[in-house]
Amino acid sequence: MNRNVEEYLKFKRGEIRMPEHLKPKKEESARLYKNKFMEFISKAPFGVPHIMWLIIFFVFVYISLFQVSLTVMETLLAGFFGFLTWTFMEYIIHRFMYHTETDSEGFLDFQISMHGNHHHYPKDPERLAMPPIPGLVIGALLLGLFYLIMGIYAFAFFPGFILAYDAYITLHYYQHRIKSPRYKPWKKLWLHHKAHHYSNPYSAFGVSTRFWDWVFGTMPKQVNKKREVKVEV
Repeated sequence: MNRNVEEYLKFKRGEIRMPEHLKPKKEESARLYKNKFMEFISKAPFGVPHIMWLIIFFVFVYISLFQVSLTVMETLLAGFFGFLTWTFMEYIIHRFMYHTETDSEGFLDFQISMHGNHHHYPKDPERLAMPPIPGLVIGALLLGLFYLIMGIYAFAFFPGFILAYDAYITLHYYQHRIKSPRYKPWKKLWLHHKAHHYSNPYSAFGVSTRFWDWVFGTMPKQVNKKREVKVEV
């Protein structure tokens, strides 16, 4: 049994406060890869992917309306479903891909490189959003998949999906870089993500919305406790 699985079981039994492989470190950031190229493409200032995805969003809205000649209503409806789809994928990926404990060394290495490092260094400003190169590769693969499933409607579905993703990385960045806002819905979202990192990493999988945690019963109990909400991220 891998140590990460043992730590997970100890956490579930209440024997430890946080599994070691998900425990935040004191340092804000660290070098993660010996290979210079891998280290370079593994990080980026938040503004770079944020602006990149906004540009891609507008490009595909233009393609939908003026190149493949979908109507405004078709573009809005397909985009709306694309937006909802990302919020669901965000939850599913975070819960079942990044936080499923495994005895597979290969899958564990994948989890650590894609997400575990973020739990170790949750405030690293250059690793709070997927960098451009891997982001573009994954985005292109998803666009191809959407096109195979829905044809030209993918050109309207995709920008909605991308807009939701950009909202996600924006919220995620500020959840780690600024104190929770006074506006109550946002404050709840900030505390929701704080609970995931510092109280129970096996709850609160939603970042841009708490809806799917409510649907699937993974809401953190700590969010509703007044004594827990005094500490800011």
